[in-house]
Amino acid sequence: MNRYKNLFYALVMILMSCSSKPEIYSSICGKDKTYQKVEMDNLLVNISYYDGKYVELRGKYRSGFEESALYGKGFYSNSENALWVEFDAFILKCPLISSVNKTNLFGKEESFKNMFNRTVMLHGRIDAEHQGHLSGYKATIRDITLVVIE
Repeated sequence: MNRYKNLFYALVMILMSCSSKPEIYSSICGKDKTYQKVEMDNLLVNISYYDGKYVELRGKYRSGFEESALYGKGFYSNSENALWVEFDAFILKCPLISSVNKTNLFGKEESFKNMFNRTVMLHGRIDAEHQGHLSGYKATIRDITLVVIE
């Protein structure tokens, strides 16, 4: 009987994780921009083409000591196959606000910690001239106006 109870709890946890809704944080600053949906692999190969363009990207966000990066599929440790994610002064004038509870992604509640090691979708501008920390990344994505944590 105990075995079935454990299986039931495991099934409930799996179903709950599948039904979770994405967390959406947006800024009013990006409303006038058109964001081109780009596959991460395509962007990394053609980085100069996308320089200065506003894009929609999906990837795995990693953060830690001297790291704030968006990785493509399967490249979670090689910074040469990633973009530096620049959350800078732009978010002070254009804060990213939750569509559900109206909290700031970088507010006191530290909502951004929910992004660590998760798949995210970002709207931002590609800056190929700057390659992030120690110039170890393909480019930088900055002026971020949308974060969807999946």
